[in-house]
Amino acid sequence: MYMDAFNVSLFLSTNKADVDEAIAMNLPAGEIIESEVDDDPNDRQLRVAFDFDSVLADDTSERSFKAAGEQLEIYLSEEEEEKKDEPLPPGPLQNFFVQLAAIQAQERQRQREDQTYSRIIETSIVTARNAPADQRAIYTLLEWGVDVDNMFLLGGIDKSSILKVLKPHVYFDDQLKHLDSSLKNIPMVHIPFGIRNLKD
Repeated sequence: MYMDAFNVSLFLSTNKADVDEAIAMNLPAGEIIESEVDDDPNDRQLRVAFDFDSVLADDTSERSFKAAGEQLEIYLSEEEEEKKDEPLPPGPLQNFFVQLAAIQAQERQRQREDQTYSRIIETSIVTARNAPADQRAIYTLLEWGVDVDNMFLLGGIDKSSILKVLKPHVYFDDQLKHLDSSLKNIPMVHIPFGIRNLKD
């Protein structure tokens, strides 16, 4: 892998073996899922959407949930409520996200100086987290010093219903079940990282 040599922030491929190898080397990588995208040439925005756990943050919370026997009340009490002021460690795409946020900060500054300027990049987080687990995610973003345009805390709401309205130009998730065929007009990337992607 030549990612460091070329200063590459993210490796994307349709070759699952190459992506798995990169993830095993702790490199930010994702497998592009086949889709049928009808691109709008008049759309000047670049909308990038991310899942949170095991994508932007690591899989600490998912490991704790499993350790709690997947009992939600115990997990929320012992992991999320007690540690709401402890940021989660970075996940595989954290650095890429921070770099996007830095570009967005420059865009916001330009917009303050020139009100006719239309920002190009829009970022969103689409996560199954909701109260009280939302607090730790928000605190983590504050510790990273980043802003996000949209943060959807869905709880039990199906992610696809939000993504169909949001229409991101790329969506990153660690769970293949959220990258289903009903979203075939959305470019999707599987991040094979974390406890949910471990082979038995």
